Amino acid sequence: MKLIADSGSTKTTWVLIENGITKATVHTVGMNPYFNTSESLDAILNAELLPYIVPDHVREIHFYGAGCSTEKNDNLITEALEQYFHKASISVYHDIMGAARALFGDGEGISCILGTGCNCCYYDGKKIYTRVDSLGYLFGDEGAGSYLGKTFMAAYLKKQLPQDLRVAFDETYNYALDDILNALYNRPYPNRFLAAFSEFIVPRQEHPYLYQLIRDSFLAFFDAQVKHYDNYQDLPIGFVGSIAHFYEPILRKAALDEGIVVHTILQAPIAGLVAYHR
Repeated sequence: MKLIADSGSTKTTWVLIENGITKATVHTVGMNPYFNTSESLDAILNAELLPYIVPDHVREIHFYGAGCSTEKNDNLITEALEQYFHKASISVYHDIMGAARALFGDGEGISCILGTGCNCCYYDGKKIYTRVDSLGYLFGDEGAGSYLGKTFMAAYLKKQLPQDLRVAFDETYNYALDDILNALYNRPYPNRFLAAFSEFIVPRQEHPYLYQLIRDSFLAFFDAQVKHYDNYQDLPIGFVGSIAHFYEPILRKAALDEGIVVHTILQAPIAGLVAYHR
């Protein structure tokens, strides 16, 4: 059996396949080595994955993960899995490789991730080539959920939101300033906290203020990432992630205005990855 995993900062989807047939699908929280320790990874596997999968039946694991961009981070994931999957060969890949394979298979294109975080690469059908590091929610993640949430929250705290949005936000969350600052500076996963405000923004995305905020976020992503690749206007460009999916009309319009033609948008890459590894 093969176990395919697509892991973002917020959630991980695991699919167990045998002879090309899906046997089980399991969802756990995200396993990002920048935010998880070996102990927390072990806790996730024990509580959320192992109750539904027999480890000794698995012969291959292909794990695609946010933050799996260095040997140290890859080893953290590999060692966590090795504790339980003793009979499996384990391969850990950056999530941008997963996006590229899901979007283009063995073809060429520019692959983009817009979920909790962002990333971008050129894919030649076999290898990925990156020009700019995404840098995470503090210094980058333009266009991603954490960036949208950070921009929105900054406007809220600085009393720059239109009154109707401010009232709606207060009625929805009823946050005190201490609640927000504590979540950002004292609790784990501040990127998830920020990205979660997309739940408020999505149904209101046609509001002129939010529409412009979202559009500006995508334009920032194009400037920070896509435009660094040669011939970006001539290559197929695909997107993976919840932000790309839920704001698709704004993303496509912003791209078109920049001379960028969007090829494909996938909410999640897992179906494409399962097909790739079949």
